[in-house]
Amino acid sequence: MASMQPEGLGAKQSAEPSLGADEAAEPAGGVSKVGSRASASLWMRLFTMQDGILIGYLVIVSLLLWRADPSAASTSSARGVYLCLSGVVFGTVLARGVPDVPSAVRGVVYRIAMVGAVLYNYLALRDLLPIIRPDSLDAQLLAIDKAIFGVEPALWLERFNHRPIVEWFSFFYFSYFFICGGYALVAFCFTKINRYTTEFALGTALVYSIGQLGYMAVPGYGPIRYLEHEFAGPVNGGFWWSCVWATVQAGSAMKDIFPSLHTAGPLFFALYALRRAKEEPKWLWPGRISAFFSFNIIISTVFLRWHYVIDVFAGIALAVSVRWAVPRIVTWEEKRRARFGSAGAWIFS
Repeated sequence: MASMQPEGLGAKQSAEPSLGADEAAEPAGGVSKVGSRASASLWMRLFTMQDGILIGYLVIVSLLLWRADPSAASTSSARGVYLCLSGVVFGTVLARGVPDVPSAVRGVVYRIAMVGAVLYNYLALRDLLPIIRPDSLDAQLLAIDKAIFGVEPALWLERFNHRPIVEWFSFFYFSYFFICGGYALVAFCFTKINRYTTEFALGTALVYSIGQLGYMAVPGYGPIRYLEHEFAGPVNGGFWWSCVWATVQAGSAMKDIFPSLHTAGPLFFALYALRRAKEEPKWLWPGRISAFFSFNIIISTVFLRWHYVIDVFAGIALAVSVRWAVPRIVTWEEKRRARFGSAGAWIFS
């Protein structure tokens, strides 16, 4: 009578290679090799590179908080990081290790865990950065800009501080939040799941994890605060500038300038869409429009006094590097997961 074996942590045995004669002849070594391979297969089945990036980021932040001076704020921040880490692990294990739960439910839980972690990691920076790095490196960043340009570009651009121009760039700066949300919704909810889904998820995790660690390595307030007494007057904005200002005051980390993720995020999304358009032409115009928005956002970061130009250069380098690396990492991971009999990163059947 055929036995019914559920898929899960102990399933898909047929995908595991059988023992050869040499392994059978060496019980001790064979058991060790089989046990090691089974353990690797388990981890490969449960966790992907995108999970590892988020978990690694949270572990690093936990260690940095552990090294910080003890305080009520650091204790509260550490608690939040631990909860976020637990949520990522829970969502990952449920999605790939509990086949009794319907695949649709597991997919939704996994998406919520991943997107929620990225969002939490950003919002938590407002409390984390002053704890981990109470100092500021504005003077050094300003010196680099002056060494390159002879003047701080944000100060030089003040000659264009006229309301129509300010409103133009404020609109694009504010659009950043909608671009991020829109790409996440389309990539995870409204397009067919394929290797491009993995590229988007892994690339986004890399851009924001590396970028936010950059904030901790190179903290700064930006020209708008560090050079506030050198500007002739405030930013001459209207409605869109007020939207930007209110959003920054409500949710910004305040010391999040190097690298510029307003630069890196939209630029990576534009490069992602243009790459995807090579096989899926419907992505061509979204890619072109995203590139136009990205160009204006990059200028706005300096024009509106949030960033030094060196922050922007770092953001461009981050986006381009991740765009180059991600397809290669995904190809490597797909081959490795296939070797262990594991499904793709976004397959929960």
